[in-house]
Amino acid sequence: MRLAYFSHYFPPETNAPAARVHELSRAMVEAGHEVHVVTGQPNHPRGVVFPGYRALDVRRETVDGIHVHRLPTFPAANRGVLLRSLGFLVLPVSQVIFGVTTLPAVDCVLATSPQLFTGVAGLAFARARRLPFALEVRDLWPESIVSVGALPRTHPVIRALERVERQLYRASAGIVSVTESFVDHFESHGVSRARVGVIKNGIDARVFDPETPPAPLRERLGIPSSALLVLFCGTIGMAHDVGLLARAIARAREQLDAHVVIVGDGAERESVAREIAELCVGERVHLLEPVRRAEVPGLLAAADLSAVILRDSPTFAGVLPSKMFEAMAMRCPVLLGVRGEAKTLLTRAGAGVAFEPGDVDALVSTLQQYRALAPSRRRELGVRGRAFVLEHHDRRAQAAQLVSFLERTIIASAS
Repeated sequence: MRLAYFSHYFPPETNAPAARVHELSRAMVEAGHEVHVVTGQPNHPRGVVFPGYRALDVRRETVDGIHVHRLPTFPAANRGVLLRSLGFLVLPVSQVIFGVTTLPAVDCVLATSPQLFTGVAGLAFARARRLPFALEVRDLWPESIVSVGALPRTHPVIRALERVERQLYRASAGIVSVTESFVDHFESHGVSRARVGVIKNGIDARVFDPETPPAPLRERLGIPSSALLVLFCGTIGMAHDVGLLARAIARAREQLDAHVVIVGDGAERESVAREIAELCVGERVHLLEPVRRAEVPGLLAAADLSAVILRDSPTFAGVLPSKMFEAMAMRCPVLLGVRGEAKTLLTRAGAGVAFEPGDVDALVSTLQQYRALAPSRRRELGVRGRAFVLEHHDRRAQAAQLVSFLERTIIASAS
């Protein structure tokens, strides 16, 4: 199969969508397929183009056998409405123009959303080339925008995005969902269950190897070997209630021997930094700069718990954060503050501990209970997590599922 994969993000960007597109594409290439990723110049999350790239270039690369086509981009930080909107709008225009005029012949188009305009670009290209179009949905937009309070549901922008969402669903020969929970949403928008393929987030077990040497976090930050080390690594966005970790340390300053290490960037980083300062917990809550994806396994190897936290919203009860699977692959137990499908999966895997999202007292209590566990019990949680993701969330198996779904989509679309 020859696939055009439209994405707003791709490495060296280190967020979850970039990793998913890269790892699934690499696995498809290893299985003998041809993948063309159509994306922009890397600039997430700070809106600064990475060294070696230029915003207005058209650049072709080969990454792990993947044909990567990088197109003119309007760099925009992961904050602010106007500039970020321009960033979302400029790249899709580049993707359509390049796709129609230059991209080699392909059999199928897959666009990953959000953001929704990447889906629009994929659909426009597919129609111009008369190709089957599939939409991958990683988060529900514009539902998530409303859930984090960025815009009210009645706002004209939300109404416009809802129309775009409905059109993409109707026009798709198939929809790839990353959770079971999203399927009801698609069906409520008139999408038949037969048109939906569920391919959840996962891991490349070769990258997330539990034998990876731990990063020297304790030595670097002066964290005692006896203290519990809780790691949050990833995007510090509006959906992530990262400040809750600082509030928990402040609440149980004398009762809980724990340190929190936050590694990442995003729209809420400055807010989290202010909260750490206002709570006077800087000696126990360490806010570090983002790292390359290759460094994440070492961070997880150094941690006692990997925190996966989202704000308490019904929308987020349907998500499965990719950080869960990476921690489990590293035999690092998960500290989960998410309801719904994520909690069900963690319970099934037996790979960590959960608390009610948004509840600082529940978080403190959960940390205290975990701190009291015997070392053998903690190791057991880690071992179970690794076994679970190898069985159910390996990228190579998921890539085979994706190819099978897209091939069925091509057949159904052509008939």
